[in-house]
Order: sequence, then C-alpha cells, then structure tokens
Amino acid sequence: MLSFAVRDYDGRSRELSSVLTAVMNNDLYVPADDLTVAFPYDKEIIKNADYLTAYKDGELVFTGQIDEIINIKSSASVITSVTARSLAAMLLDNEAEPLTYINPAPEFIYNKHLKPFNIKAGALDSIPFYGNFKIDKGMTHWQVLKSFCKNRFDSLPRITGGGEVLFEGCSDEEAVKFGTDGIGYYSLRENNKRCELISEVRIKLDEYGGYTGTVTNENEDCRHIERVRYVNTAADTSTIETADAVIEQSNIDSYMLTLECKGCMTDKIGKRAEVNDEALGELDGLRVSGTKYVIDSSGEHTAVYLRRE
Repeated sequence: MLSFAVRDYDGRSRELSSVLTAVMNNDLYVPADDLTVAFPYDKEIIKNADYLTAYKDGELVFTGQIDEIINIKSSASVITSVTARSLAAMLLDNEAEPLTYINPAPEFIYNKHLKPFNIKAGALDSIPFYGNFKIDKGMTHWQVLKSFCKNRFDSLPRITGGGEVLFEGCSDEEAVKFGTDGIGYYSLRENNKRCELISEVRIKLDEYGGYTGTVTNENEDCRHIERVRYVNTAADTSTIETADAVIEQSNIDSYMLTLECKGCMTDKIGKRAEVNDEALGELDGLRVSGTKYVIDSSGEHTAVYLRRE
C-alpha cells in the first residue's frame, strides 16, 4: 500500500499516518499525474504544507506542489483534502522564452527546460536534432519538450510521478499479462467506440487545387465506417503528418478496456499488455494508457485502462 507525506516550505517531511481516502490518476496522454489525499485536520501540517509525496515500498512514486487544500467540517470532525499535480505541471504552467536553437541535443533541452523545475533525468545522449528548433511565443516548457521528442525520437515523452523525464517515453519491455496466468481482476469492461473512428482524411496540397490527396484508415474496424476529415496543408501550418495524427488519434480513442484490480498497479503505466479472459478470449496489441489508484474503507484497488497500440 502507498504511504503519503507532505513536505513543508523548509523541506521537512511529515508523514500522513491517518489517511482516510486517496486517489491517484495517471494517464499517458495527460502530462501531469494528480493525487488527492484526505485525512483528519491537523493545523500544524496544513499551515506549512508545500509538496505532497507518495511512496511504494520506500520508493518515491509521486511528488508535486500542492494545488488545493480544502477543509470540511461535518458534525464534530474536520477533514482535510489535499490535491497536487506531479512535477510535469510546472512545465504546463510556465511559458518558455521564445528562441530558436540550432542543433539542440537532449542534454541541452533538459538543462534549459526541465532541470530548473527539479525534474531528474537518467543518461542523456548527445546526438542533436539537426536544424533550427523554434520556440514560438506562448509555447509552454511541456510543448517544447513534446515537440523536441517528436522531432528527435518520434516519441511522446513522459514525466514520471516521481519526477524523472523519459525522453523516449515508457520502455517497450515484456508485456504485462492479465487474467489467466497473469494479474487477476474482478471486473472487466470493454468499450468499442466506433463513433470515434475517422475513416479518411482528404488533403489539399496546392493553394489552387482541390482536396486531391487521401489518407485512409487501415484499421479493420473502419471497414463499414464513413467519417471524413479535411486537412489544408496549403493554407495553414498543417502537414501530411497531421492527417496521419488525426487517424491515429481516432484509433486510440475508439477502444478502451478497463480492468478493476486489487492492489496498486500504478507502475504498469505505459507498458504493453495482454489479457486472457475466459469469455472474451485473448486480447493483445494493448498498452496500459492510464490507471486510477484508490484507497478507501474497502482497501486499495486500481482501475487499469488499456488502449490499442
């Protein structure tokens, strides 16, 4: 079970020993994780609380500056609810200085845009993104990181709950197995959202031409779907890759498998997954896109959200 603490403005840590409820959300497509912990009111803790932290077997799995503190009085008791987002929130909340870098490397991007917010990094290669890398007015540090990783690694970066950057996203190691011969679950919900599928994107390549280019969704679930979008690469900042992204996102949004599991499964975020269910059979080609970890009066349990790769 996770343990929780708050860190004061002076850096001192105070353990929360009487947690009533806790909810932590992790999502591959949402940069910052969030954690809400409720406990009996303690004036000494609340007046100096700055950061909220969570540990699993002594390992830091969440740290973030507190966004909100709510005190609720009911009858004779007062309950405090504290909410924080992980360190990725710092990248979302702060704009980057408009600049143009020439041949920036991962270590350079880290030092300029992540290290000032106390985000850690493992080994970083020195291979640059060759060419000009422009930071437009209004771009956040997260947008800078996301754009750099797309150009340099063709990846979606991840800031772990513990505050470490993964430039190439979550590792593609051996798949997590659920069901028979794997992690058990007590509830399963499969949702095929056909309404999310985009069957075709038509592209305008020339200012004076029509939408003559076509990108077709090869997803088998699209065989009887007709849902078209248009991308004008001649008039705006869209590119042919925009059409691919529209189709890819529609495929991601069209399927969700939710497993309710006992215990803490937050470390499964981003991993490939397989499910062997007695009724639905073998389901593979999946990835853990998110988790919702809950502690309440019934114990600890996790909703695990799986999407198609």
